[in-house]
Amino acid sequence: MSLFALILAVAVNTHAHFKPDTVDYWHVKYNNKTIAEYTAFDKKPIVIKKQRIKDTDILTVEYGNDTPCYEGDKGLYILSDDKKRIAITSVKINQPLKVYLNYIIATKAYYHLKNLDFYYFDCRRNNLIFRLKIE
Repeated sequence: MSLFALILAVAVNTHAHFKPDTVDYWHVKYNNKTIAEYTAFDKKPIVIKKQRIKDTDILTVEYGNDTPCYEGDKGLYILSDDKKRIAITSVKINQPLKVYLNYIIATKAYYHLKNLDFYYFDCRRNNLIFRLKIE
């Protein structure tokens, strides 16, 4: 019985010292159609033609990982050229993050942004997830 207890203690201690090895992933949808699937290793920007955008068009981000946060807000922000966070959307429960594309365009114009670099945040993360180009 003591050998079992020793093995169990080592297993529990080892597990507590290692982080999960699953890579975070996120999908970006344009009006419920997936337009990009990312992991931390992907850096390809999303390009949307401005003349294609309608008033009702929505961009949705579905973020997934093996250690989700169940407390606090999660959301998206854009980092301005002078490194200030511009809030885009946030939620308190685990659900997709949605924002109207016209809101993004208005935010870009209001803050005179050169880049639309989207960051995801929650209780554990604060990561650049994609760049949006509106041409």
